[in-house]
Amino acid sequence: MSRLLQAFAEGLVNPALVPAHTLALCGLGLFVGQQSSRALPVLSLAAGLAGGLTAIALAVGPTPSRIVLLADAALIGGLVASAWAPPRPVGWLLAAIAGAALALDSPPQAATIAQGNAMLLGTGLGACVLLVVVSAGAALATRRWQQLGVRIVGSWIAASALLVLALLLR
Repeated sequence: MSRLLQAFAEGLVNPALVPAHTLALCGLGLFVGQQSSRALPVLSLAAGLAGGLTAIALAVGPTPSRIVLLADAALIGGLVASAWAPPRPVGWLLAAIAGAALALDSPPQAATIAQGNAMLLGTGLGACVLLVVVSAGAALATRRWQQLGVRIVGSWIAASALLVLALLLR
């Protein structure tokens, strides 16, 4: 039982420890925090995570998930920096893509199937918690200077994601 709990805990912190995951989730959180309706993008991320984690549990082969995740993070960071809200379905789609790519980029390093599944469950929960925390913080940024700070961080996320993407594709 303690090994399962340890595997779950490792999965729980995975989204915060992998830089590409953190960039994507923080960018998406800032984007969601700027929106008037926040529930559906979070549910879209959760649906994407569920699909990706299910594919990982069913032993899908290698995918270009890191590249897709970084491209999605760059696009979302650009949207945050521009303070432009696309039509809601576009935001939902970007959230679902981020969730699926993040999940597919998180294959568990576990000795047993049960530990691997616990890690996957922890990764899904950790990603959702990080998204909700960042989006709640961004939603509290109501003053003009705070909104400008959110936009600046969004531009840094976009730039960082593009730099890492360029290095990966080089």
